[in-house]
Amino acid sequence: MMDNKINMLDYRFIFRLLLFALILLFSLPFQGAYSQNVLKGPYLIEPGKTTLLIRWEIDKKSEYVIEYGLTSKKTKQVNLIYRGTKNNAHLYEAKLTDLRPNSVYSYRLVSPGNKTWFRTSTYADNQENLTFVAMGDSRSNPEIFANIMSASGGANPDLIISMGDLVENGGKYKQWNDFYFSVIHGIGESTPIVSTLGDHEGEGDDGELFRYFLRDDQPVDKQWFSFDYGSAHFISLDYRHPDSKEMIDWFIKDITSSSKKWNFVYMHRPCYNLGGHGSTWGRETWPELFSKYKIDIVFAGHSHLYERFYPVKHSDNSDALPITYITSGGAGAELYEVVKNETALACSESVNHFIKVQIAGDTLKLITTRMDGSTLDKLLIIKNKNGINKEYADKIIPQEMLDLLTMFNSTISQSISSVPLYSVPIEYKLKLHSGTNELIPFKVELADNTGNYYFAEPLSDTLKNNIDKEVIFKIFSRKDMTFSMWGELRPELRLKLTYEYNSRKETLIGGALNFWPK
Repeated sequence: MMDNKINMLDYRFIFRLLLFALILLFSLPFQGAYSQNVLKGPYLIEPGKTTLLIRWEIDKKSEYVIEYGLTSKKTKQVNLIYRGTKNNAHLYEAKLTDLRPNSVYSYRLVSPGNKTWFRTSTYADNQENLTFVAMGDSRSNPEIFANIMSASGGANPDLIISMGDLVENGGKYKQWNDFYFSVIHGIGESTPIVSTLGDHEGEGDDGELFRYFLRDDQPVDKQWFSFDYGSAHFISLDYRHPDSKEMIDWFIKDITSSSKKWNFVYMHRPCYNLGGHGSTWGRETWPELFSKYKIDIVFAGHSHLYERFYPVKHSDNSDALPITYITSGGAGAELYEVVKNETALACSESVNHFIKVQIAGDTLKLITTRMDGSTLDKLLIIKNKNGINKEYADKIIPQEMLDLLTMFNSTISQSISSVPLYSVPIEYKLKLHSGTNELIPFKVELADNTGNYYFAEPLSDTLKNNIDKEVIFKIFSRKDMTFSMWGELRPELRLKLTYEYNSRKETLIGGALNFWPK
């Protein structure tokens, strides 16, 4: 009898053990699907009025769900949409629709043990108050970018726009975490960061990973887009297509369909830029379009510095509103040399910085802040039915003057493809265009501190009749030279150009000429 009881106990123990093993076995696939690691995100793609677009990159492919609502206690659930796989990591997206405008939503990834909720906001069409941050060229130094992000996050922006160059090489998957996603963590979950395409992304892999991580479904070679926030309309242009009729037609259709009070354009390469690269992107086309369609501020990056030009408008169009052009490329990349010019520049400095723009109805306040917290620049624009504020209007300069200044500056700051010798000069070609029917005498010579190492006869000529002109400036070397792998010449070679326009004499010292063999 005792033996039978023992046997019964043994059977019950074995049965329970088998049952436990079966439960454990059948539960393993479910647990495995959800014991994931989030590699990137969550991060917001762009702001929305009734929608939100949120992305995660996760190490395991599975079916995921997020929970969201106006409070964390009254929520809905939606499945994450699988977007693709790169480097054995899987990108997912949550599209939240039918949201309440001008409201704060909480959301989280549904996962065992995950109790972390994030909060973000929608906007309203009639929302007159808006704060946004603008910055560019954060690549190369994540530590500096992290400080910039921390400081700009303290400004409590509704959104952040970037002028691109987020990574050193957009085609290298690992850099996206090292230079960008690891830095925006803590801000990107709640604040949309909407970047334009930079050349380090566009040239790395033709913009494929940029589009994959940060955009919706545009063709990879046509990365232009727009979005709204309250009373503002934002347009991002693709720097690769300055002469594209398709992008121009899209821009005209987009801006004419917008009824927003404030209109901003941002792209990577500037139309007007004196320091750094001295860029003149799309200068033959886009400034006229910006003026015609009443763009308020044009932001760009590419040159790693800060430049704000005085407001610009064409002297033949008295009814046009002025445009402010700003180059902001100081969010992390190595800094470039600035050009000081009192004629056209309201402010310029080679410094790490970010821009904060506050809009309240008819008033726009712009403050540019250095990384140490000090104020670099301020701008006030008031725009209403009576026009613009006198303080802003009094600073307007003619667009023709700025066109001429930046054209001359750009042409004396190009790279050279061969090096000058003692007896064999280089022939430096200056391609010039006046843009006006006035006579413009000019003189090109070596910059004062360059004459000890190089020799060139000064060259004088005149631009006239709005005709293109190409002149050759011959440069000899007095001493031996060296050049770095980055094309930096030693001793340094610079040109000086003096010209007269509108009863004013202007002198420009070009950037140091780099050596880039063909």
